[in-house]
Order: sequence, then structure tokens, then C-alpha cells
Amino acid sequence: MQAATLDAIVAKVNDSAITLDDVRNEIRRNPEISSRLAAAAQGGEQGARDIYKAALDSLIERRLVLAQAADKKMDMQEWVIDNRIREIVHDRFDGDMSRFEANLAESRIPVTEFRATLKEDMIIGAMRYQMVEKDLAPTPAQMKAEYDSHPERYQVDTKTSVRVILLKPDEKGGDSSAVAKDLIARIDKGESFSDLAIKHSVDSHAKEGGLWKDITPADEFRPEVASAIDKLKPGEHSAPIMLDGWCFILQKEKESAAHTLSFAEAYDKVLRNVKRDLGRKLHKEWIDRLRAAAYIKEYPMPNDK
Repeated sequence: MQAATLDAIVAKVNDSAITLDDVRNEIRRNPEISSRLAAAAQGGEQGARDIYKAALDSLIERRLVLAQAADKKMDMQEWVIDNRIREIVHDRFDGDMSRFEANLAESRIPVTEFRATLKEDMIIGAMRYQMVEKDLAPTPAQMKAEYDSHPERYQVDTKTSVRVILLKPDEKGGDSSAVAKDLIARIDKGESFSDLAIKHSVDSHAKEGGLWKDITPADEFRPEVASAIDKLKPGEHSAPIMLDGWCFILQKEKESAAHTLSFAEAYDKVLRNVKRDLGRKLHKEWIDRLRAAAYIKEYPMPNDK
């Protein structure tokens, strides 16, 4: 393998050059690519090639879109960039500009470079809206075809709503069975399970009357508790369930069996899926047109023989 040039030109897009350093920066800054680094490391040389190619393709697409934006005289005013930076500082750094600047310094990113990249990102986003997203208008036939072709996307697992009273061990470390027995008696006499949960439970949902809504019990509770929930019918409560001094009292509110959503019930989700698929198709067609109209030359990956 030959030694790589420090900052070799790896591609040309019309009269714009893409360097190896550009590719490194794209891998670092693009979350869709950087998130794949760990898997790429496991893939050895081929994994590294895949990451390199993904970054290079992203940069080529970026240059093509920015060139089209320039042709259309699309730009972003500086005050728009300022507003976006303020949003970023507010959302990610609790409004602390000094923390934002320190983060850039730690990442060795000059503020001017950050602004320039952010401006490009916003222009690319505006171009995508103009060329792709504003034309996303699924037809009724496309919606129905999505629903009929992918029933697995619109299946709902069994969901259970259950109320829980959780009692902690007493101060001496003994169990809370006596308190539980009293509460069971009060529930049997007609007192509200919800009110008793609010007053006595130490469960995280106590303020909501102990309600765990639309859950899969096995995902939320220990097997002993989940098993007890499964055996209850709606409206029934359990006997006290003692686990390491802690006591659970359960009441099943309702249970919905696994089923496929009707088209009306699934409408919003169907719409999102159709728009996503249409968006990918229109985006690919757009970029393919830009590529076909441009001069693009990719050079061998550095370190290749």
C-alpha cells in the first residue's frame, strides 16, 4: 500500500475539488455516517471503504445541490443564521453561548467554519423542500396500496392498562403484608383503587392513581408481577404479591388484544410511510438528474495500490 497524500484530491465536481480532508470532516460531522463508525471498524478494510464511499457520495451530492442553489440565486440572510445559532444554543446548551463556543473550541471548529457549514445545511434543506418535499402529495391509491402491501406495519401488540399499589418494607425491614391485607379489604368494600394508590403507593405512577397505561407488562415488570397481571381479567385485582419485602397489589383496567389497525385508525401512520417512500424516490430522481448534468470524476481511494 502506498502512503496517502496528506490532503489529496479525491474527486472533482464540475470545477470544485473534494479533498481527503473534506472526506474526513464529512465523516466527523455527518451523524448518519459517523454513527456507522463502530460497525465499520468491525468490518475491517471493507468497512473503512464503505464509510469513505458514503462520505464522498454525501459530499458530491452536497456540492451538486449547492451549485443548483447558486444557479437559482437561493441564499440565506445572516440574521437567519444568527437565529438558528440562537436556537441551537438554547436547545443544546441551555442558552449558554460560552458553553457553545467552548464546545466548538474543544472540537477544533472555528466559529466562522461552523457558520459557513450551517448556512450550507440550511440552503440544502430549503432546496430539498423546493425540489422534493413540497411535491409530496400521496394519492388515495398510493395510500391504499401501502396499507394493503405492508400489513405488518399496522399491527398493534396486546396492550394492557393496569393500576399498581407498591408498598415498601416497614422501617424495621419487615414486609408490608399487614398493610396490604387492610388495603385489599378496603378495595373489596368498594374504595377506589386509584385513591388508595395516590395515598399509599410508592410506585412512580402513584400520582396518576397507580395507572400504567397501554403497556406490555413483561417489558415493565418483573416476571412474577407480569405473570400475575396476565392472569387477571379487566376489573379484577390481585392478592398481595411479596417480593423481597416489597408488596405489589394490582388491578387490571383493560386489555386490548393484538390486532391490525383499520385503514382509518392507521391513516396518519400510512401517510407518514407513503411520504417517506415518495420522498426517497423523488430525492433520488433529483440527485440523479444533477449527477447526469454534471462533470464528476472520482479518483482511486488513497492508499489503494
